[in-house]
Amino acid sequence: MTIEELNDAVESGEIGETIRVAEARQQKTLSKIADDICGRSGVRLVLLAGASSAGKTTTAKRICTQLRVNGAEALLLSTDDYFVGDRRNPRDENGELDDEHVDCVDRERLAADINALMRAETVHPRKFDFVAHEGFDADGEISLPKGGYIVLEGIHALNPLLTAGIADECKYRMFIEPKTQIEIFAMTSLKPEDGRFLRRMVRDNQFRKMSPFQTMALWPKVLEGEKKWINPFAKDVDATFDSGLNYELAVLKPYVAGLLEIVKMKNPADARINGLVELLGAIQPADPGLVPGDSILRETIGGSQLEY
Repeated sequence: MTIEELNDAVESGEIGETIRVAEARQQKTLSKIADDICGRSGVRLVLLAGASSAGKTTTAKRICTQLRVNGAEALLLSTDDYFVGDRRNPRDENGELDDEHVDCVDRERLAADINALMRAETVHPRKFDFVAHEGFDADGEISLPKGGYIVLEGIHALNPLLTAGIADECKYRMFIEPKTQIEIFAMTSLKPEDGRFLRRMVRDNQFRKMSPFQTMALWPKVLEGEKKWINPFAKDVDATFDSGLNYELAVLKPYVAGLLEIVKMKNPADARINGLVELLGAIQPADPGLVPGDSILRETIGGSQLEY
């Protein structure tokens, strides 16, 4: 979709239909992936990974729903809940916390829980307190129903270190990336990396009370971590999922345009920020209320009907 087409949809009142079609296209793709999972004998563990702000959590929840449509139960686990916490977290060469390192995850506990669940045993659900930066065992117990699937999502989910003791034939590997982006010029679209950056800036500001400068400062470390810990495993997968939405910049504009302007005032020579400000300036804003409650975009702007 071009900027002109997106603006025409907003101005004509057709943006609601544009949104519905984009969302339905994603649901159709996820339905086919769920069919593929259920059609593979022996698969018990679905591994879903992607880079920051790709929409992993929402996609994992929607995959669970599609598996249930096929009559199979699904149990969702997040690698984030198995973070080791600041005291055990790896540090970089400057002594700062390296939040992208695979050893941020308590691999031993995660593997023990997955194996126990696959043996039809019960385990205490693991959670992570992002305020105290400590993990804990939540109340109650969880188990995997007979014939059910474990869906493990997180930036390191595809890293074989996390599931080293589980047979490959039990695994279904899935990579998610927002490839669909607005066309800026003929045959030139916004980079998926920049699309994720805009999502991340909004999410950080909305839910983590982080300034756009903090997001800017962290972003190079995020990209460096992706090259080292995520991208090497992105090709050897059973399915890829495009989590981009051709309408999303029109919805994100009211949330992110002001944040970018703040950054631009302090960094007037930043070509990347200037380009994003110029791009958003050419896009007409759309009503966020038109976005479905289970959309990936709700993970960024809030108002999701899904529990996180």
